[in-house]
Amino acid sequence: MSKINTQELTIPASTLSGWQNIVNLLAEIISVPSALIMRVRTDTIEVCSSNNNAPTPYSIGDSESLGQGLYCETVIQSQQELLIPNALSDPEWDKNPDIKLGMIAYCGLPINWPSGEPFGTICILDTKENPFCDTYRNLLDSFKESIESQLKTIYQHERLNQLNFELQNRVETRTKDLATLNFSLSQEIDKRRAAEQKIQYQQRHDIGTGFLNRTAIESELDGWYRKAIEQNQKLAVIHIGFSNGRRLQSKYGYTEWDNILTHYRNRLSAPFHSLELITARPTSTDLVLIVKADQIRGQLEALCHTLVEIGHSEFKVEDDMVHLHAYIGVSTSEDANNGSDLLKYAAEAMISCKDSGHKFSFYSQAFSDTQSHLNQLESYLLQAVRSDDLLLYFQPKVSPTTHRWTGAEALLRWRHPVLGDMSNERLIHIAEQNGLIFELGNFVLRSAIEKASQWARYVNDFKIAINVSAVQLKNANFAQQVKDLLQTYNLPAHYLELEVTESGLIGDEKVASNTLKALHDLGVTLSLDDFGTGYASFQYLKKYPFDSIKIDKSFLHQLENSEQDKAIIRSIINVAKKLDLEVIMEGVETKRQEDFIISEGCEYGQGYFYGKPMPCDEFEVSLIGQNNVELPWPSYHH
Repeated sequence: MSKINTQELTIPASTLSGWQNIVNLLAEIISVPSALIMRVRTDTIEVCSSNNNAPTPYSIGDSESLGQGLYCETVIQSQQELLIPNALSDPEWDKNPDIKLGMIAYCGLPINWPSGEPFGTICILDTKENPFCDTYRNLLDSFKESIESQLKTIYQHERLNQLNFELQNRVETRTKDLATLNFSLSQEIDKRRAAEQKIQYQQRHDIGTGFLNRTAIESELDGWYRKAIEQNQKLAVIHIGFSNGRRLQSKYGYTEWDNILTHYRNRLSAPFHSLELITARPTSTDLVLIVKADQIRGQLEALCHTLVEIGHSEFKVEDDMVHLHAYIGVSTSEDANNGSDLLKYAAEAMISCKDSGHKFSFYSQAFSDTQSHLNQLESYLLQAVRSDDLLLYFQPKVSPTTHRWTGAEALLRWRHPVLGDMSNERLIHIAEQNGLIFELGNFVLRSAIEKASQWARYVNDFKIAINVSAVQLKNANFAQQVKDLLQTYNLPAHYLELEVTESGLIGDEKVASNTLKALHDLGVTLSLDDFGTGYASFQYLKKYPFDSIKIDKSFLHQLENSEQDKAIIRSIINVAKKLDLEVIMEGVETKRQEDFIISEGCEYGQGYFYGKPMPCDEFEVSLIGQNNVELPWPSYHH
């Protein structure tokens, strides 16, 4: 029998159509711009199939000459997988021709005919560094097997044609060969069907966990909703968000995080076997449960309590034991008119948990309206930050014995024509939630340091105090930002005082410690704000390099009628003196309150008794009058 010339074999259109689905699916699942099936010729290699669901520089029929050291040429020659996370950092690959097309990451496998002759490769390419995890490489390998199964069918079909031509006079041999080939073809057809079923499964399911993916849940939830209504059943959606999910995923890797989610879901199965539960994974760190039942409300609450308990239980990862911080939002078919709204309302309820601190929450229209108002507020604030419409007010810090202004606290204000005036605390809270805190914080730092540098030339030892958000403390570059601004405006570091609340230290104590140490090394004054209201205030004085404490104003409100508050203030000041810390008393409003803090040795006071927060120009007028100087710049608003 003549040898089959595989170079002349034509790939049927139906097979090419199937290959198109494969490369499209690869590009979608792995989130890469290019997925290719390449075919090698005598002197060239050409694009046989290229995904068309994302911008890619490769088109079907494109070809390149061999001998250039192409990625795919190396795979064919070595007959091994080739994995290049970043060609730019690999001396062996940093001059590869595909780099000109922007493709720096590559993973490819060889594809061969049944005879062992090379057909080409199947590969994925990325414009950014990509290590291509084991899950994606296994997926690539499964598609390679599917393609080689199809090539075997084509090859066997060609061989069958040859047999029909060459064995016309050898009936017995021909019959035997035909029977063998028919059996082989049946096996390959079964393999192809299995491969197609696998592709269909992967289109609807998350690879790492086997749960339904976002596409499947969005496309089918409306149908489930209608069916539940027709059968007089209740349908509920439970959206579970894990606040520490990204951190665990980053620390232990995607595979371990997938295992944690699978174990979390499996621990729920036993106590709620009577409920019909469908699990989906809309994002890498969230889960969604679809619950069907005749009577659902009481069961839902029990289910949510169990989900919270499961999150608090231990999950073993490598040699560590971890817990999950879950926020759970619930919506039912009583809340919505379709499945899409059910999904959206559950997500909104989950967000309300994060804002309120509750472990689970049922959707309510009131929350939805509040969220809409908050979104509008965030939009207004974004415009204000970008348009420089915010103001800085200044409230004096005073020596109670001399009434000399020793410094000022910079406080943010926003005057909106519709919403009215907004205070420092509310603005910071909104900015922390929507990610504007860095822009807002930079505005306050820059504006306050600029004014302080002007005042420092004419008023000795005048410190400007600025509130620092917990989010800013978590930024590893915050200390460098402060240093750059001090250098830009030529302000000595000890003229800047940063006020930190206890809540700013709780989130990530290690990062906060590193940031505070770097600021202390710069010479910036550090003050622990709202002292006495937290559960670990004294502990923080040991752990962090604070220079002063600011006693919360709540202790002064009932001072005249509360010996207990007097004792607390007296004790705080006494401890501060022993630790060589300066003390600032906020909220001073009466002469009796001032007399008390003077008698206890408090160095600084702040409150309406000395002055309310003032616009910049009003503050400067008072500063000029107190120090008998003429400032050489015009007063202006920030």
